[in-house]
Amino acid sequence: MKNKIIAALILCVAGFAFAESASSAPSIGKSAPREHRGFYSSMSFGYAYNWFKNSRNDVDWRSGYVDPYKTLKEEETDYFEFGGGSFTLTEFKFGVALGNLIALHSVFNFGFYAGSIDYRYETHNYGCYEGNICEETSLRAREPKSVPGIAAYGFRTYFGFGTTLYPFQDKNSPMNGFFVGGSFGYTLFLTLLDGEADVEDATGNGGIGFELEIGKDWWVNDHMSIGVGLGFAHNSLIWETVASHNSDNVISISFRITRG
Repeated sequence: MKNKIIAALILCVAGFAFAESASSAPSIGKSAPREHRGFYSSMSFGYAYNWFKNSRNDVDWRSGYVDPYKTLKEEETDYFEFGGGSFTLTEFKFGVALGNLIALHSVFNFGFYAGSIDYRYETHNYGCYEGNICEETSLRAREPKSVPGIAAYGFRTYFGFGTTLYPFQDKNSPMNGFFVGGSFGYTLFLTLLDGEADVEDATGNGGIGFELEIGKDWWVNDHMSIGVGLGFAHNSLIWETVASHNSDNVISISFRITRG
């Protein structure tokens, strides 16, 4: 009986101590000085380098063509390999920060890029018998074409949802403000080619992918911090592409302003 009374007293004291500390500590989502809680917003500006391998694959079937073939399959593919930079990369994040540990947010960014494209055109034609048995043929074939180093200018944007993690809680630690983040989303881009190159005027595509970022923030007042971040993005393109040319990539370095 005596042991039970002592145990009950210990539980009561622990309960009162926990209640007192909980009432004095900030809530998980309530704003607190130099902590990531409540409304969260971040804006960044920087430099980015974009490279992609895009393609456009058109297939056309023609029936009743010539004997001994019943149908003719025409496959035409344009290949685009771009590399270029942008000093206009701009990104916005809006969401909520919880427990001075993690922020849940949307991500939107865009940039204007200048660089060059290597262009290649190929055509393959197949004569098909009954039963869709086909063999490659030179019928109606168009000469392949390759033009390297075409001046190109593009616009790229990305929208997604993600998280930013702040793993170091000690405000006196030199690692306080270190963060890692990531998101999943959708990208769109359109790139214009120099009209004097006598090739396709433009190439564009869309894709699903991810972005990763790592960096560090420094508090400048109770609710605002500045920092730098290094980013990488990869997207798989989905519109009329071939397997060898369906990827889009970006690396970036940016200056950040974060509130919350």
